[in-house]
Amino acid sequence: MNEYEKRKQAIRRYLDGENVTEIVKSFGKTRPWFYNWLKRYQTCGEEGEWFLDRSRAPKTKPTKVASSLEEQVVEARKRLEEKRMAQTGAVAIEYELNREGIKPPPVWTINRILARHGLIKKKTPAHRSEKEYPELFFHTHQMDLLGPRWLKENGRFYSVNILDTRSHICSVNPVRTKASLGIAQALSHFWTTHGMPDALQMDNELAFRGSNRYPHSFGVVVRFALALGIAPVFIPVKEPWRNGMIEKFNHTWDKRFFRTQNFSNFEVLQEASHEFAAFHNANHRYSSQHHKTPEQMSRELPDPWLYDGSINLEEKIPLEQGSIYFIRFIRSDLKLHLPNESFPVHENLKYSYVVAEISVENHCLLIEQNNRMIQSFEYFMPIDW
Repeated sequence: MNEYEKRKQAIRRYLDGENVTEIVKSFGKTRPWFYNWLKRYQTCGEEGEWFLDRSRAPKTKPTKVASSLEEQVVEARKRLEEKRMAQTGAVAIEYELNREGIKPPPVWTINRILARHGLIKKKTPAHRSEKEYPELFFHTHQMDLLGPRWLKENGRFYSVNILDTRSHICSVNPVRTKASLGIAQALSHFWTTHGMPDALQMDNELAFRGSNRYPHSFGVVVRFALALGIAPVFIPVKEPWRNGMIEKFNHTWDKRFFRTQNFSNFEVLQEASHEFAAFHNANHRYSSQHHKTPEQMSRELPDPWLYDGSINLEEKIPLEQGSIYFIRFIRSDLKLHLPNESFPVHENLKYSYVVAEISVENHCLLIEQNNRMIQSFEYFMPIDW
């Protein structure tokens, strides 16, 4: 006997005069169960489907977003997508609706609306290493060199992109070649305008390092940083996610700027790049800094130490002091691999990250792990290139 038949038979036996206690005992039910179905029977009558289950879902949804507000969210998203350099996420939509005098739903509700309309793209999980990775400096600028890219009728170019990791203030600097001087000039402008960091973090691009032929000499980018007391830091080879902030910014640069328009020549590209950097700094919001724009965040930080432009980048900058840092992962060959040379390391460093610190004053290479010096090697460096 199924559940529906039990309910109908219980009421039938009650109408025939049987005691309620005996009825519920025979079915293994409780008295509230019986009176619930008796009430349904009395309400619907014998011909009604009183014995069927009813949905327990609430009849109204007080948290449901009105269809008009949902349309406004979708329209705001479309408007932001039409703006070449604007963000289009839930936070940006929230600020857009506020700007228009519309009270927005919570950010998580906006995300649900976007998902319902198929406007959220699934992100590919970023690669992460389980090994302990060294963090060296508090205030860092990350730099990357994008390219080569091509202008339709005006040739090849590269973009020197720089980002302050504390505020997300950025600089975008198109250059025609990968020459180190152009990169150093981009840094000079950024540090003159936005101040100097403790460290400059970058990948192992040859233009950043200097020379494969003379690996101990280092180029103008490293020398310029050292002359200002800024530590050059080179991330592990083939691990771009270690420069995660600038890599994410590069994606924004590509999606919101470079691929949204055509540039008739290099001069137009340069002007537009500066406009994009200014727009980003004034409008883009980051959850890591409580949805403040880079300019808002920058105003809340201590005043930076601005570079005074005292170094002539076209003249030789001597290597006199400071340290250069290479972060490396030691594999089974037990070798620390630096540009064009390698050094044997201890067995206990296998499958771990180490910091290779090149001390300019002492002409030595120090291998450190967890802030402890493990090994040292002689590392002679020229005073001039």
